[in-house]
Amino acid sequence: MSEEQGASSKIANPDRISRLVSRMCDGNMQVLIRHRDSGKVTIRGAFIKMGKINQVPVLQLGKISEAGLTKFEKSMPLKVEVLGMASQLTFQTVILDKTDDGIVCSMPLSLINTERRTNTRFRCTPKLMAFMSFGFWKARENDPSSPPFFASYGGIPNWIGVADISVGGVCLITRFPAFLHASEEIVDKVEAFLHLPMSQPLPMTGYIRWRRKIKNRSEDDSLGERFMLEYRIGFEFADVGEDQQQKIRHFIRQLTVAEAI
Repeated sequence: MSEEQGASSKIANPDRISRLVSRMCDGNMQVLIRHRDSGKVTIRGAFIKMGKINQVPVLQLGKISEAGLTKFEKSMPLKVEVLGMASQLTFQTVILDKTDDGIVCSMPLSLINTERRTNTRFRCTPKLMAFMSFGFWKARENDPSSPPFFASYGGIPNWIGVADISVGGVCLITRFPAFLHASEEIVDKVEAFLHLPMSQPLPMTGYIRWRRKIKNRSEDDSLGERFMLEYRIGFEFADVGEDQQQKIRHFIRQLTVAEAI
């Protein structure tokens, strides 16, 4: 189980990038646009055309809503995902100018092509949360790198939040590095429990496949620009029984209905 999708390849040849972007413009392919660092708001758009400003190649993205345009500013770094591809194609760019219904961006220096996952992931929400606990790690009361510890909480400080889930595994998320550090030497199969809403803990086994430290940017009116660390860990399920699969799929169905509008 990989963090984003599967194996990735990088396209860095300028001529090849230009040919691919030209085809996407011809097809007015749709894109999802996010701020490169914060990425909290996702905006829909589409390829419009390629051009030049002062002999420098540029790319125009359009078909953006009025609400979406208000989120963009000149010099803003963006991450763009191309929709409708068999694999996930993404690139980074910077806004050079704004138009009535779109933005003019720098041509990407590279395109990242990533194989899509076999198992689709579903993002957990504040109203539908899931957690995991592990036999090899317990939060310690006097450890500043552990979650807040209160005796009345029982075993809850040992639970690690689930950011997203599939029938094949989960992406764990925490702002406290204690679990990440404890997992660094783990390579063998481990025992764990999956905690789903209104359900008894599910005994699971699996492998820790990857670990990431992510710095998120945010802005506060009184404090200005701030950065907050979060830690993500990929856990792949092993030996999943029929009862476990059924309960995981039921939870995924709940997530799907909850996000429907």
